[in-house]
Amino acid sequence: MTTVEEKTLVTNSLTVKAITVVELLEGAITHADKGKDAVHALNSVQILGGAGQLIARATDRYRLIEGRVEGEGHLDHSLIALDDVKRVISLAKDNKVALLTLTRVGDLLTVSVSGSAITLQLLDANYPKTFSDLLNKEERDSLKVMSFNPAYMADYAKIVGKGNGIKVEFQGEGKPMVIVLKGDKVEWKALLMPMRIAE
Repeated sequence: MTTVEEKTLVTNSLTVKAITVVELLEGAITHADKGKDAVHALNSVQILGGAGQLIARATDRYRLIEGRVEGEGHLDHSLIALDDVKRVISLAKDNKVALLTLTRVGDLLTVSVSGSAITLQLLDANYPKTFSDLLNKEERDSLKVMSFNPAYMADYAKIVGKGNGIKVEFQGEGKPMVIVLKGDKVEWKALLMPMRIAE
C-alpha cells in the first residue's frame, strides 16, 4: 500500500492601494538585474508584507533598493519575475483609485483589483538575505573620495522626480553608499556600490 503525503498550502493575503503599488514597483524595478547576462534570481522583485506594510526589494549586485508602503494583511516572501512585475504594474495603473489584493497560495500569487485578476508563478530561487543588515547599518565613516556610476545615480531621479533631492550617507572607502529617497507614497532606502576607476 502506497502512502501519499498531503501538503497543506498556506494562503496569505494583503490589501494595498493600487496607486501605491504602481509607485512601489516602478521604483523597485529600476534596481532589478536586467540585460542578456542577468542573474535569474535577481531579474525579479521580492515582495513581502506584514505589520501594516508592503515591502518591495530589488538588486542587480551593484546596488539594492527597498521600498515600503502601507498595506493590510500578511504576505510571505514572494519572488516575482521582472516581466510579471510589469504585468502587475499595468493592472494597477488601469485601476489606480481601487484597492489591490495580493493572495498567495503555495507558489502562485494572484493579484486582483476591480474585478480583474492575474495569477503569477513565483520564482523558486535563492535571494540575498542581507538587505536589512546592509541598509540599517549604523556606523558611518568619513572619506575623501568616492567613485560611482552616474547612470545608476540617474535612476533615483526616476523614483523621486526631477527637482527633488536625495540624501547620501557614506559608510567608508570601498563600502556602499546609503541612498535615502522620499517618494510620493513610498519610503525608500537604497545602496549603491562604489566603482573602481583605473588611475
